[in-house]
Amino acid sequence: MDLKRNIFILAIFLLVGSHIQAQSQLSSDLHKLQSDFVNLQFGVMIHFNMGTFTDEEWASPNHNPKEFNPAKLDCNQWADACKAAGMTYGILTTKHHDGFCLWDSKYTDYDVANSSVKKDIVAEYVKAFRSRGLKPCLYFSIWDRHNGVEKGGPKEEEFVINQLTELLTNYGEIPMIIFDGWNWKLGHRAISYQRIYNHVKKLQPNCLIAEHNGNSPLQTDIVYYEGPKGIYPMGNNIYPSQMALTLTNGWFWHPGAPNQVKDIHYTLDKLQRVVPLYCNYLINIGPNRDGLFDQQAVEHLKTIGKLWKPLPNRLPLPKQPIIPQEYMAAKSISSSDGQAFIEPAGPADLGSPIPGLLQQRTADVMIDGISDLVGDRGGFAAFQTFWKFSPEKNRYIILDLGTEKTISKFYYLPAQLKGYSGVITKYELSVSMDHQNFKQVTTAGWDKTTDLKVTTFAPIKTRYIKLQILEAVEEATISEAGVGN
Repeated sequence: MDLKRNIFILAIFLLVGSHIQAQSQLSSDLHKLQSDFVNLQFGVMIHFNMGTFTDEEWASPNHNPKEFNPAKLDCNQWADACKAAGMTYGILTTKHHDGFCLWDSKYTDYDVANSSVKKDIVAEYVKAFRSRGLKPCLYFSIWDRHNGVEKGGPKEEEFVINQLTELLTNYGEIPMIIFDGWNWKLGHRAISYQRIYNHVKKLQPNCLIAEHNGNSPLQTDIVYYEGPKGIYPMGNNIYPSQMALTLTNGWFWHPGAPNQVKDIHYTLDKLQRVVPLYCNYLINIGPNRDGLFDQQAVEHLKTIGKLWKPLPNRLPLPKQPIIPQEYMAAKSISSSDGQAFIEPAGPADLGSPIPGLLQQRTADVMIDGISDLVGDRGGFAAFQTFWKFSPEKNRYIILDLGTEKTISKFYYLPAQLKGYSGVITKYELSVSMDHQNFKQVTTAGWDKTTDLKVTTFAPIKTRYIKLQILEAVEEATISEAGVGN
């Protein structure tokens, strides 16, 4: 009996050890990629799509593809101008929210193959930038109003998977892809974050994933701060990140753009403020309707190249906070008494990605997958959803994973913009196979901040995980909760 028991203990030890080693290797590889990325320091974001020709920031989704007509398209001109500025990489809008694709996609006719200029612009951009030693990265909007990717679902998710396969198999190595119109619009539950993440990493293991979700490393490799929304990295930032600001008054080119190019000191100021904070700075430039950078933009970039040089002595990227690399969507959630809140009501009414979210009255708001990093804190959601627990002694949530799974992390995001109010400071985690008999995993505390909280423990198989709230600042709140590895 003792021999069998020892063998069993050894097997468990080896299993846990191999899991920890695998996680450590994954974290190490990711940290190296993140470090290399923030060492790029300076790049360009290129908004070029249907909106260029229709004078819209968010183009309507059903224009005639032939309106897209950059007759003098020259991606080499873009690349030369960026190289002259001292830039090291670019990001091209392969598809914006209206769904028009800058490559010939097999899955839609709303693309360059049916435009007036039948060129694969993604291919020309990638070739031009690589030939100048610049790294070509891509932008892709999950939200697609032409092709019906607005509410999520299996068919819509498959469409996204198929288009990403095209972009990540036909153009060589892509160092980073940034997604838009996802966690702040559809939510990571409507279109599975983990499935998309795994698919990208399967096709290109070294491709970093970024999201429009400023201020948190939750479900992203690279934090993105959108400057025009007032989103800047904080002075003590340690997250690998990037921030973009527009060179003119819009993301896309508009008729007045040549006269809107910002003063050179504006760009220099942002480079000096942002790059030391492990945050790459991106100048957004919209090519004009000929498919060229305006001469005023070219001159701006030349001057930057003469006045700015990469930061030579910034300290290495710090070790990153522990976060899940694998997120498991809960099938359902139950909770002690409380109330669902959706705030602020005005922006929520105007900006709801899924109207049903505004009718949420249950604990499901804690697993809705919508970014709750709300706008005036620098996030991207028009509103936040959260559960406020009734002031009683027995406060808890129970996540049902649907089937037995192995987990090693629990995460919790407090409601934002509430100061310390609602922050859980002491808790107990326990697990169960039958929803009746729970076994304690850990009892610990969290700092009194509204930052993302992550608790790590030895891998354990379970179907249900229970968070028992032991102490909180006033009535406890949870904006998002989940598990993973």
